[in-house]
Amino acid sequence: MNMNNRVGVGEFVEVNSNTTRFRRLFEHFRKRKLMWIIILIILIVVIIVIPTTTVMLTKTKREKTVTIEITSETTEITTSSEISTILTTIIESEQTLPPVIIDNNTKWKQNASTVAGGNEWGNALNQLSQPLGIYIDNDDESIYIADALNHRIVRWEFGAKAGEIVAGENGCGDGIGQLNVPRDVVLDKEKKYLIICEANNYRVIRLSRQSTQDQQILISNIVCRGLAMDNNGDIYISESTRNGITRFQEGDTVGTVVAGENGPGGQLNQLYGPSFIFIDEYYSVYVADSQNNRVMKWIKNAAEGFRIAPVQVSDKNPSSMSQPVGVIVDHTGNIYVSNWGNHQIMRWSPDAIEGNPVAGEKQSGSEPTQLRDPQDISFDRQGNLYVVDTGNNRIQKFIIDRD
Repeated sequence: MNMNNRVGVGEFVEVNSNTTRFRRLFEHFRKRKLMWIIILIILIVVIIVIPTTTVMLTKTKREKTVTIEITSETTEITTSSEISTILTTIIESEQTLPPVIIDNNTKWKQNASTVAGGNEWGNALNQLSQPLGIYIDNDDESIYIADALNHRIVRWEFGAKAGEIVAGENGCGDGIGQLNVPRDVVLDKEKKYLIICEANNYRVIRLSRQSTQDQQILISNIVCRGLAMDNNGDIYISESTRNGITRFQEGDTVGTVVAGENGPGGQLNQLYGPSFIFIDEYYSVYVADSQNNRVMKWIKNAAEGFRIAPVQVSDKNPSSMSQPVGVIVDHTGNIYVSNWGNHQIMRWSPDAIEGNPVAGEKQSGSEPTQLRDPQDISFDRQGNLYVVDTGNNRIQKFIIDRD
Protein backbone atom coordinates (compact mmCIF):
# COMPACT_ATOMS: atom_id res chain seq x y z
CA MET A 1 0.00 0.00 0.00
CA ASN A 2 1.52 3.33 -0.85
CA MET A 3 1.33 5.52 2.25
CA ASN A 4 2.20 8.78 0.41
CA ASN A 5 -1.31 9.00 -0.84
CA ARG A 6 -2.84 9.16 2.59
CA VAL A 7 -3.69 12.40 4.31
CA GLY A 8 -2.86 12.83 7.85
CA VAL A 9 -5.11 14.34 10.43
CA GLY A 10 -3.42 17.76 10.39
CA GLU A 11 -3.61 18.09 6.70
CA PHE A 12 -7.29 17.29 6.66
CA VAL A 13 -8.07 19.96 9.21
CA GLU A 14 -6.17 22.58 7.30
CA VAL A 15 -8.01 21.93 4.07
CA ASN A 16 -11.37 22.02 5.82
CA SER A 17 -10.46 25.31 7.51
CA ASN A 18 -9.67 27.03 4.20
CA THR A 19 -12.86 25.88 2.65
CA THR A 20 -14.91 27.21 5.51
CA ARG A 21 -13.18 30.56 5.34
CA PHE A 22 -13.85 30.75 1.65
CA ARG A 23 -17.44 29.89 2.11
CA ARG A 24 -17.80 32.54 4.76
CA LEU A 25 -16.21 35.10 2.49
CA PHE A 26 -18.47 34.10 -0.34
CA GLU A 27 -21.46 34.27 1.88
CA HIS A 28 -20.38 37.71 3.06
CA PHE A 29 -20.04 39.02 -0.49
CA ARG A 30 -23.29 37.40 -1.46
CA LYS A 31 -25.09 39.12 1.36
CA ARG A 32 -23.46 42.44 0.56
CA LYS A 33 -24.44 42.07 -3.07
CA LEU A 34 -28.00 41.35 -2.07
CA MET A 35 -27.93 44.41 0.18
CA TRP A 36 -26.65 46.58 -2.64
CA ILE A 37 -29.31 45.25 -4.89
CA ILE A 38 -31.92 46.11 -2.28
CA ILE A 39 -30.40 49.55 -1.83
CA LEU A 40 -30.34 50.06 -5.56
CA ILE A 41 -33.95 49.01 -5.84
CA ILE A 42 -34.89 51.38 -3.05
CA LEU A 43 -33.04 54.20 -4.77
CA ILE A 44 -34.80 53.45 -8.03
CA VAL A 45 -38.13 53.37 -6.28
CA VAL A 46 -37.38 56.64 -4.51
CA ILE A 47 -36.26 58.25 -7.74
CA ILE A 48 -39.43 57.17 -9.50
CA VAL A 49 -41.99 57.51 -6.71
CA ILE A 50 -41.09 60.93 -5.32
CA PRO A 51 -41.45 62.89 -8.61
CA THR A 52 -44.52 60.88 -9.51
CA THR A 53 -46.04 61.58 -6.13
CA THR A 54 -45.18 65.26 -6.46
CA VAL A 55 -46.78 65.42 -9.89
CA MET A 56 -49.83 63.56 -8.68
CA LEU A 57 -50.19 65.81 -5.66
CA THR A 58 -49.84 68.89 -7.83
CA LYS A 59 -52.35 67.54 -10.30
CA THR A 60 -54.73 66.60 -7.52
CA LYS A 61 -54.36 70.06 -6.04
CA ARG A 62 -55.06 71.60 -9.42
CA GLU A 63 -58.03 69.33 -9.91
CA LYS A 64 -59.31 70.33 -6.51
CA THR A 65 -58.84 73.97 -7.39
CA VAL A 66 -60.59 73.49 -10.70
CA THR A 67 -63.29 71.51 -8.99
CA ILE A 68 -63.71 74.25 -6.44
CA GLU A 69 -63.82 76.87 -9.17
CA ILE A 70 -66.24 74.84 -11.22
CA THR A 71 -68.31 74.14 -8.16
CA SER A 72 -68.33 77.84 -7.38
CA GLU A 73 -69.43 78.62 -10.91
CA THR A 74 -72.03 75.89 -10.75
CA THR A 75 -73.24 77.29 -7.47
CA GLU A 76 -73.58 80.72 -9.03
CA ILE A 77 -75.42 79.31 -12.01
CA THR A 78 -77.57 77.18 -9.79
CA THR A 79 -78.31 80.17 -7.59
CA SER A 80 -79.29 82.32 -10.57
CA SER A 81 -81.33 79.46 -11.95
CA GLU A 82 -83.02 79.02 -8.60
CA ILE A 83 -83.83 82.72 -8.42
CA SER A 84 -85.28 82.61 -11.93
CA THR A 85 -87.24 79.49 -11.06
CA ILE A 86 -88.55 81.04 -7.88
CA LEU A 87 -89.64 84.19 -9.68
CA THR A 88 -91.27 82.15 -12.43
CA THR A 89 -92.99 80.00 -9.84
CA ILE A 90 -94.28 83.07 -8.01
CA ILE A 91 -95.64 84.57 -11.22
CA GLU A 92 -97.13 81.28 -12.40
CA SER A 93 -98.57 80.51 -8.98
CA GLU A 94 -100.25 83.90 -8.94
CA GLN A 95 -101.73 83.15 -12.34
CA THR A 96 -102.73 79.54 -11.58
CA LEU A 97 -104.04 79.89 -8.04
CA PRO A 98 -107.62 78.66 -7.72
CA PRO A 99 -110.28 81.38 -7.67
CA VAL A 100 -110.55 83.14 -4.32
CA ILE A 101 -113.80 82.65 -2.45
CA ILE A 102 -115.12 86.14 -1.76
CA ASP A 103 -117.51 86.57 1.14
CA ASN A 104 -118.73 89.26 3.52
CA ASN A 105 -115.40 89.19 5.40
CA THR A 106 -113.29 89.93 2.33
CA LYS A 107 -111.52 93.28 2.28
CA TRP A 108 -109.56 95.21 -0.29
CA LYS A 109 -106.64 97.56 0.13
CA GLN A 110 -107.92 101.10 -0.10
CA ASN A 111 -105.05 102.55 -2.14
CA ALA A 112 -105.96 101.48 -5.65
CA SER A 113 -103.53 101.23 -8.54
CA THR A 114 -104.37 102.60 -11.97
CA VAL A 115 -104.16 99.73 -14.47
CA ALA A 116 -105.43 101.60 -17.56
CA GLY A 117 -105.68 105.26 -18.49
CA GLY A 118 -105.13 107.79 -15.75
CA ASN A 119 -103.23 110.14 -18.04
CA GLU A 120 -105.99 112.73 -18.31
CA TRP A 121 -108.58 112.80 -21.06
CA GLY A 122 -107.32 111.94 -24.56
CA ASN A 123 -107.14 109.45 -27.42
CA ALA A 124 -103.51 108.36 -27.15
CA LEU A 125 -102.93 104.67 -26.47
CA ASN A 126 -102.14 105.41 -22.84
CA GLN A 127 -105.33 107.49 -22.40
CA LEU A 128 -109.06 106.92 -22.09
CA SER A 129 -112.06 109.16 -22.57
CA GLN A 130 -115.16 108.39 -20.53
CA PRO A 131 -114.72 104.60 -20.26
CA LEU A 132 -117.94 102.80 -19.31
CA GLY A 133 -117.82 98.97 -19.47
CA ILE A 134 -115.05 96.41 -18.95
CA TYR A 135 -114.47 92.71 -19.44
CA ILE A 136 -111.70 90.91 -17.50
CA ASP A 137 -110.08 88.07 -19.45
CA ASN A 138 -108.23 86.03 -16.82
CA ASP A 139 -106.89 83.55 -19.36
CA ASP A 140 -105.39 86.24 -21.57
CA GLU A 141 -104.44 88.45 -18.60
CA SER A 142 -105.99 91.55 -20.05
CA ILE A 143 -108.85 94.03 -19.73
CA TYR A 144 -111.19 94.97 -22.57
CA ILE A 145 -112.48 98.51 -22.16
CA ALA A 146 -115.41 100.25 -23.84
CA ASP A 147 -113.71 103.61 -24.35
CA ALA A 148 -116.94 105.47 -25.10
CA LEU A 149 -115.98 108.94 -26.26
CA ASN A 150 -112.99 107.64 -28.19
CA HIS A 151 -115.42 105.30 -30.01
CA ARG A 152 -113.19 102.26 -29.60
CA ILE A 153 -112.56 99.08 -27.65
CA VAL A 154 -109.12 98.94 -26.09
CA ARG A 155 -107.37 95.82 -24.87
CA TRP A 156 -105.01 96.53 -22.00
CA GLU A 157 -102.69 93.77 -20.81
CA PHE A 158 -102.09 93.41 -17.08
CA GLY A 159 -99.14 95.61 -16.20
CA ALA A 160 -98.96 97.36 -19.59
CA LYS A 161 -98.31 101.10 -19.88
CA ALA A 162 -100.60 101.47 -22.88
CA GLY A 163 -103.43 99.63 -24.59
CA GLU A 164 -104.10 98.50 -28.14
CA ILE A 165 -107.17 99.24 -30.23
CA VAL A 166 -109.06 96.04 -31.04
CA ALA A 167 -112.24 97.64 -32.39
CA GLY A 168 -113.11 101.09 -33.70
CA GLU A 169 -109.76 101.83 -35.23
CA ASN A 170 -111.45 103.84 -37.99
CA GLY A 171 -113.08 106.34 -35.65
CA CYS A 172 -116.71 107.28 -35.07
CA GLY A 173 -119.32 105.91 -37.48
CA ASP A 174 -121.40 102.88 -38.38
CA GLY A 175 -119.19 101.35 -41.05
CA ILE A 176 -116.76 98.44 -40.89
CA GLY A 177 -114.12 99.20 -38.29
CA GLN A 178 -116.17 102.02 -36.76
CA LEU A 179 -118.05 102.43 -33.49
CA ASN A 180 -120.26 105.13 -32.03
CA VAL A 181 -120.18 105.46 -28.22
CA PRO A 182 -119.62 101.82 -27.22
CA ARG A 183 -121.03 101.25 -23.74
CA ASP A 184 -120.04 97.68 -22.95
CA VAL A 185 -118.06 94.70 -24.28
CA VAL A 186 -117.81 90.97 -23.56
CA LEU A 187 -116.12 88.00 -25.22
CA ASP A 188 -118.12 85.06 -26.50
CA LYS A 189 -117.88 81.67 -24.80
CA GLU A 190 -115.03 80.45 -27.01
CA LYS A 191 -113.37 83.88 -26.84
CA LYS A 192 -113.20 84.16 -30.62
CA TYR A 193 -115.41 87.23 -30.91
CA LEU A 194 -116.00 90.57 -29.25
CA ILE A 195 -119.64 91.38 -28.50
CA ILE A 196 -120.08 95.17 -28.37
CA CYS A 197 -123.10 97.32 -27.62
CA GLU A 198 -123.14 100.77 -29.20
CA ALA A 199 -125.47 103.37 -27.76
CA ASN A 200 -125.50 105.78 -30.68
CA ASN A 201 -125.60 103.17 -33.44
CA TYR A 202 -128.52 101.43 -31.68
CA ARG A 203 -127.06 98.00 -32.24
CA VAL A 204 -125.07 95.07 -30.86
CA ILE A 205 -122.30 93.75 -33.10
CA ARG A 206 -120.05 90.71 -33.14
CA LEU A 207 -116.47 91.29 -34.23
CA SER A 208 -113.84 88.63 -34.89
CA ARG A 209 -110.69 88.92 -32.80
CA GLN A 210 -108.71 87.71 -35.80
CA SER A 211 -110.00 90.25 -38.31
CA THR A 212 -111.76 93.56 -37.74
CA GLN A 213 -113.28 93.15 -41.22
CA ASP A 214 -115.26 90.16 -39.94
CA GLN A 215 -118.10 92.16 -38.41
CA GLN A 216 -121.73 91.16 -37.99
CA ILE A 217 -124.73 93.08 -36.65
CA LEU A 218 -126.38 90.73 -34.15
CA ILE A 219 -129.19 93.00 -32.98
CA SER A 220 -130.35 96.32 -34.41
CA ASN A 221 -132.77 99.03 -33.27
CA ILE A 222 -131.83 98.63 -29.63
CA VAL A 223 -130.53 101.08 -27.05
CA CYS A 224 -128.06 98.92 -25.16
CA ARG A 225 -126.66 99.97 -21.79
CA GLY A 226 -125.07 96.76 -20.57
CA LEU A 227 -124.10 93.24 -21.66
CA ALA A 228 -123.70 89.92 -19.86
CA MET A 229 -123.23 86.29 -20.87
CA ASP A 230 -124.31 83.12 -19.09
CA ASN A 231 -122.60 79.73 -18.95
CA ASN A 232 -124.34 78.61 -22.13
CA GLY A 233 -123.03 81.57 -24.12
CA ASP A 234 -126.43 83.31 -24.28
CA ILE A 235 -126.26 87.12 -24.40
CA TYR A 236 -128.28 89.34 -22.06
CA ILE A 237 -128.87 92.98 -22.97
CA SER A 238 -130.01 95.82 -20.77
CA GLU A 239 -132.31 98.14 -22.76
CA SER A 240 -132.85 101.58 -21.31
CA THR A 241 -135.68 102.73 -23.59
CA ARG A 242 -137.74 99.55 -23.11
CA ASN A 243 -136.73 99.29 -19.42
CA GLY A 244 -136.07 95.57 -19.65
CA ILE A 245 -133.54 92.79 -20.00
CA THR A 246 -133.62 90.56 -23.08
CA ARG A 247 -131.84 87.23 -23.63
CA PHE A 248 -130.57 86.32 -27.08
CA GLN A 249 -129.56 82.77 -27.89
CA GLU A 250 -127.52 81.84 -30.94
CA GLY A 251 -129.52 82.71 -34.06
CA ASP A 252 -132.14 84.82 -32.27
CA THR A 253 -133.18 88.09 -33.88
CA VAL A 254 -135.96 89.02 -31.47
CA GLY A 255 -134.89 87.59 -28.12
CA THR A 256 -136.78 86.67 -24.95
CA VAL A 257 -137.67 89.18 -22.24
CA VAL A 258 -136.34 87.93 -18.89
CA ALA A 259 -136.93 91.03 -16.73
CA GLY A 260 -139.00 94.20 -16.87
CA GLU A 261 -140.46 95.64 -20.08
CA ASN A 262 -143.70 96.50 -18.32
CA GLY A 263 -143.18 100.21 -18.66
CA PRO A 264 -140.97 102.38 -16.48
CA GLY A 265 -141.85 102.09 -12.81
CA GLY A 266 -140.97 100.82 -9.36
CA GLN A 267 -143.21 97.74 -9.15
CA LEU A 268 -141.64 94.28 -8.83
CA ASN A 269 -142.32 93.54 -12.48
CA GLN A 270 -140.87 96.85 -13.64
CA LEU A 271 -137.53 98.57 -14.12
CA TYR A 272 -136.64 102.18 -14.60
CA GLY A 273 -133.38 103.03 -16.30
CA PRO A 274 -131.66 99.62 -15.97
CA SER A 275 -127.89 99.78 -16.37
CA PHE A 276 -125.26 97.03 -16.04
CA ILE A 277 -126.33 93.46 -15.31
CA PHE A 278 -124.90 90.24 -13.85
CA ILE A 279 -125.90 86.61 -14.52
CA ASP A 280 -125.13 83.95 -11.91
CA GLU A 281 -124.60 80.22 -12.41
CA TYR A 282 -128.33 79.55 -11.93
CA TYR A 283 -129.23 82.02 -14.72
CA SER A 284 -130.68 84.55 -12.30
CA VAL A 285 -130.46 88.14 -13.53
CA TYR A 286 -129.23 90.94 -11.28
CA VAL A 287 -130.01 94.45 -12.50
CA ALA A 288 -128.73 97.81 -11.33
CA ASP A 289 -132.12 99.55 -11.50
CA SER A 290 -130.63 103.01 -11.60
CA GLN A 291 -133.60 105.37 -11.44
CA ASN A 292 -135.30 103.26 -8.77
CA ASN A 293 -132.14 103.31 -6.59
CA ARG A 294 -132.22 99.55 -6.10
CA VAL A 295 -130.80 96.24 -7.31
CA MET A 296 -133.35 93.71 -8.54
CA LYS A 297 -133.00 89.95 -8.94
CA TRP A 298 -135.02 87.93 -11.43
CA ILE A 299 -134.87 84.16 -10.99
CA LYS A 300 -134.96 82.20 -14.25
CA ASN A 301 -138.43 82.21 -15.86
CA ALA A 302 -139.90 84.40 -13.09
CA ALA A 303 -142.75 86.81 -13.95
CA GLU A 304 -141.40 89.42 -11.58
CA GLY A 305 -138.28 90.13 -9.60
CA PHE A 306 -137.61 91.02 -6.00
CA ARG A 307 -135.63 93.75 -4.35
CA ILE A 308 -132.29 92.39 -3.20
CA ALA A 309 -130.56 95.63 -2.19
CA PRO A 310 -131.73 97.35 -0.17
CA VAL A 311 -134.28 94.78 0.95
CA GLN A 312 -136.65 97.21 2.63
CA VAL A 313 -137.32 100.89 2.10
CA SER A 314 -139.88 103.23 3.57
CA ASP A 315 -140.45 106.90 4.25
CA LYS A 316 -138.55 106.47 7.51
CA ASN A 317 -135.85 104.33 5.96
CA PRO A 318 -135.25 105.53 2.39
CA SER A 319 -132.81 103.79 0.10
CA SER A 320 -129.19 104.73 0.73
CA MET A 321 -128.35 103.90 -2.85
CA SER A 322 -127.74 106.80 -5.16
CA GLN A 323 -128.12 105.88 -8.82
CA PRO A 324 -126.58 102.39 -8.84
CA VAL A 325 -124.87 101.59 -12.13
CA GLY A 326 -122.60 98.54 -11.89
CA VAL A 327 -123.42 95.27 -10.14
CA ILE A 328 -121.63 91.98 -9.46
CA VAL A 329 -122.27 89.13 -7.03
CA ASP A 330 -119.74 87.09 -5.05
CA HIS A 331 -119.67 83.37 -4.26
CA THR A 332 -121.82 83.69 -1.14
CA GLY A 333 -124.51 85.96 -2.56
CA ASN A 334 -123.25 89.39 -1.49
CA ILE A 335 -124.03 92.14 -3.99
CA TYR A 336 -121.47 94.80 -4.93
CA VAL A 337 -122.79 98.02 -6.40
CA SER A 338 -121.10 101.05 -7.91
CA ASN A 339 -122.99 104.20 -6.96
CA TRP A 340 -122.75 107.00 -9.46
CA GLY A 341 -124.17 109.46 -6.95
CA ASN A 342 -121.87 108.83 -3.95
CA HIS A 343 -118.68 107.66 -5.72
CA GLN A 344 -118.31 104.43 -3.75
CA ILE A 345 -118.50 100.68 -4.18
CA MET A 346 -120.90 99.21 -1.61
CA ARG A 347 -121.39 95.63 -0.46
CA TRP A 348 -124.90 94.50 0.39
CA SER A 349 -125.23 91.22 2.25
CA PRO A 350 -128.42 89.18 1.71
CA ASP A 351 -131.36 90.72 3.61
CA ALA A 352 -129.29 93.79 4.56
CA ILE A 353 -131.00 97.15 5.01
CA GLU A 354 -127.71 99.06 4.79
CA GLY A 355 -124.70 98.53 2.58
CA ASN A 356 -121.06 98.80 3.64
CA PRO A 357 -118.44 100.65 1.59
CA VAL A 358 -115.57 98.50 0.32
CA ALA A 359 -113.84 101.00 -1.99
CA GLY A 360 -113.86 104.72 -2.61
CA GLU A 361 -114.80 107.67 -0.41
CA LYS A 362 -118.00 109.70 -0.15
CA GLN A 363 -116.06 112.67 -1.44
CA SER A 364 -115.18 112.31 -5.11
CA GLY A 365 -111.61 112.89 -6.22
CA SER A 366 -108.64 111.55 -8.14
CA GLU A 367 -106.52 110.22 -5.28
CA PRO A 368 -105.78 106.45 -5.05
CA THR A 369 -108.50 106.09 -2.42
CA GLN A 370 -111.09 108.09 -4.38
CA LEU A 371 -113.41 107.61 -7.34
CA ARG A 372 -115.46 109.93 -9.51
CA ASP A 373 -118.68 108.69 -11.14
CA PRO A 374 -117.81 104.96 -11.07
CA GLN A 375 -119.55 102.75 -13.62
CA ASP A 376 -118.91 99.07 -14.37
CA ILE A 377 -117.18 96.81 -11.81
CA SER A 378 -115.66 93.33 -11.98
CA PHE A 379 -113.55 90.78 -10.09
CA ASP A 380 -110.59 88.89 -11.47
CA ARG A 381 -109.75 85.28 -10.64
CA GLN A 382 -107.77 86.29 -7.57
CA GLY A 383 -110.54 88.40 -6.11
CA ASN A 384 -109.10 91.81 -7.00
CA LEU A 385 -111.74 94.46 -7.62
CA TYR A 386 -111.71 96.52 -10.84
CA VAL A 387 -113.67 99.75 -11.11
CA VAL A 388 -114.32 101.87 -14.20
CA ASP A 389 -113.53 105.29 -12.74
CA THR A 390 -115.28 107.18 -15.51
CA GLY A 391 -114.90 110.69 -14.19
CA ASN A 392 -111.14 110.22 -13.88
CA ASN A 393 -110.76 108.45 -17.25
CA ARG A 394 -109.07 105.43 -15.71
CA ILE A 395 -109.53 101.85 -14.54
CA GLN A 396 -108.75 101.30 -10.86
CA LYS A 397 -107.66 98.01 -9.30
CA PHE A 398 -108.27 97.44 -5.59
CA ILE A 399 -106.06 94.55 -4.51
CA ILE A 400 -107.61 91.93 -2.25
CA ASP A 401 -106.29 92.12 1.30
CA ARG A 402 -105.07 88.65 2.32
CA ASP A 403 -103.77 89.77 5.73
